[in-house]
Amino acid sequence: MGKTRLGWIALAFFALILLQACDRAGMTTTPGPSKPEIRIGRVICGGHLSLAIVEKKFQSELSSFTVKAVQYHDWKVVVKDMLSGELSGTFILSPLAMDLIKNGFPGKIILMGDRNGNGFVLSKEIGSIEGLRGRKSIIAVPHLYSQHHVLLHIILKKNGIPAEGVTVVGMPPRDMINSLRRGEIDGFVVGEPEGNKSITLGIGRMAAISPAIWKGHMDHVLLVTDRFINEEPDKARKLVGALLKAGRFIESNPAEAAVLGEDYTGSSARDFEAVLTTPPDWIDYSDMRPTARDFEEFSAMLVEMGLWKEMPRDTSIFFDGRFLEKTAEIASATE
Repeated sequence: MGKTRLGWIALAFFALILLQACDRAGMTTTPGPSKPEIRIGRVICGGHLSLAIVEKKFQSELSSFTVKAVQYHDWKVVVKDMLSGELSGTFILSPLAMDLIKNGFPGKIILMGDRNGNGFVLSKEIGSIEGLRGRKSIIAVPHLYSQHHVLLHIILKKNGIPAEGVTVVGMPPRDMINSLRRGEIDGFVVGEPEGNKSITLGIGRMAAISPAIWKGHMDHVLLVTDRFINEEPDKARKLVGALLKAGRFIESNPAEAAVLGEDYTGSSARDFEAVLTTPPDWIDYSDMRPTARDFEEFSAMLVEMGLWKEMPRDTSIFFDGRFLEKTAEIASATE
């Protein structure tokens, strides 16, 4: 056999090996995700229920990305992961989000999670707000920069309870019921269903729900990074549209929403369905669009409480409303 022919055979054999190797690689390589994943932080709270509905019910309708909720217990870790790029955004306490932005956090609020949604629980020994008068009490809130702290300030003021008689402590909601049971605190203001759960367990009495304290107040908000806003504006708009649709679903289907949200709320569906329906405005997902007035009112309260020295010159620093502009069409397109 001539050298030329041997060369062609060797070349063909080498090409065949390469083709077989490519075929084997194609069969064994695990394909990557077909859509990018948008990671959104959350804690155990009913105010984040719309995220559960998007993740569990409307996920397949998001054509360009998937939503991945990531559970946290510490807001400092949430902020760190947003700054590092681990998260595109998070549902968070509205005053905390505002304080972060005021102090330079590179992000904006683009949607509310809900309105109202909180309960003020007192020990059975105290029982009512009037029972706080003339005694030294310890009341827990999830964070000093929280809507719960604001609600506590308002209700004490409305009832003429001297603020100096009440010590306010920040405490993770998951610890509040046991702390009340042990007598370490005299009550707490918290997002539902924690308050309702304490009543079901026979540990405390519901002194007030937030619609009776400040009806229609801003509760949790969706804070996203500037990076997400600038690099993925279309995804941000579609995420807002899906969350708005989820809010309408919750209002129309409270029983199913409560079931879908059990691991989000940390409560049985039965308990959280009661929060969604009795009374119907205890927590409200029908109006998730924040307004300039919402931010102005909260800013004024934070100044009144001494948490801020002065109002920001321009409260528009907190909110980017561009992603609400076309959400009606986006939301209805998937219905």
